Amino acid sequence: MKFPLNLLSGLLGTTIVFGGSAGDDLRARLAGATPGERIVVQPGVYEGPFTIEKPVHLLGEPGAILQGDHQTYIIAVRSADVEIAGFTLRGSGRALGKDDAAIHITGARAIIRDNRILDSLHGIYVRRADDCRIAENTIIGDGISSDRVADPTLSPLKPGEAELCDVDSLQDRRGNGIHLWNSRGHVIEGNHIEGTRDGIYFSFADATMVRRNTIVQVRYGLHYMYSDDNTFEENTFSGNGAGSALMYSKGIVLRRNRFHANRSHRAYGILFQSVDNTIVEGNEIDGNTLGFYLENSNDVVVRDNRIVRNYVGLRVSDSTSGSTFVGNRFSGNVHAVETTGFNQANRWSAEGRGNYWEGALSLDLNRDGVGDVPHRESDLFGQWRRTFPEIGLLSAAPGERLLRFVHSRIALPGVPGITDPHPLLATKDTP
Repeated sequence: MKFPLNLLSGLLGTTIVFGGSAGDDLRARLAGATPGERIVVQPGVYEGPFTIEKPVHLLGEPGAILQGDHQTYIIAVRSADVEIAGFTLRGSGRALGKDDAAIHITGARAIIRDNRILDSLHGIYVRRADDCRIAENTIIGDGISSDRVADPTLSPLKPGEAELCDVDSLQDRRGNGIHLWNSRGHVIEGNHIEGTRDGIYFSFADATMVRRNTIVQVRYGLHYMYSDDNTFEENTFSGNGAGSALMYSKGIVLRRNRFHANRSHRAYGILFQSVDNTIVEGNEIDGNTLGFYLENSNDVVVRDNRIVRNYVGLRVSDSTSGSTFVGNRFSGNVHAVETTGFNQANRWSAEGRGNYWEGALSLDLNRDGVGDVPHRESDLFGQWRRTFPEIGLLSAAPGERLLRFVHSRIALPGVPGITDPHPLLATKDTP
């Protein structure tokens, strides 16, 4: 027996949209929906674009596909309190200047979960909409990135509504996985992003929690500027042109993330440019070209991180001051620390506890796990290596290793580097 659609809606408390390719029925249901209505979309291909202007729950059953027209967004969320879940979305426009996206959000408190996004410019673009939740989505870009990674400290990017959207990729014109602009209060969790331009992009986006996301094979895993008081926990940034670049911001927490195997000519696990009052703790910074770079950043606490197996573990410019490095483990790096001078404006221990340094003198007469003599980590060729990369061929050469060994025990005059007054020994106290 065939029931009228409106009768089924009343009986089940939901609106059911049956399969079909044109998408006209779905547009009609969206236009006629009542606030708070659940619209369940059965398997099939639904041709967009779609605009949601009422607070509804749009829920796709397995096999429900929202197909864009390659001219604009696939779904535009223009109302507050909209939920979109369970779809495959594909085929957005590619106009960088218009910020085309699979899902373009200007309504507050949107929930975007459990979707798969393919063949789109930006995956999810949030513009002036607060308190959104973006969770458990898979966003796949057009390809893995082999683009040259620009160095923001050499050619700073300019702020604006679409500042990254005017830069051509060497392979194609890709957008970002998740793009947040001029908004606050979001939760971004459990997403997998691959092959986009940048994984997650912040611009004037504050008070947001980002946790348990995986971002691989993009240009920057996290690209971030002019955004304050955000927290990043237990994310993985792996195999990217650069793991993360955070600039012109304050009040950030980076906790228990992994920055792994981010490699290119100017690749970083983490880059700070003009970042203040920030905590970096319990992270794994492993196998990058340059593990962690701080430029012109103040009052940063860097504690209990593992900085291991990088070409350069940590680079701290003399423009960075008032920062504390404590409880970190440095091992397996070709160069543990690079500086631009003697780095006397930062602290390398706190409350009698410094950092663990591979190869430090193991003299601990009172057996408290803290070395009895300071450890000096020299930077013999850092400034020259940045000007003349060929000098890197001398890295770990016998003569260079000998000079570093001698300087770690007896301060050689005029050798730049850092001094840890209370180095940790290899005990349970090291991360």
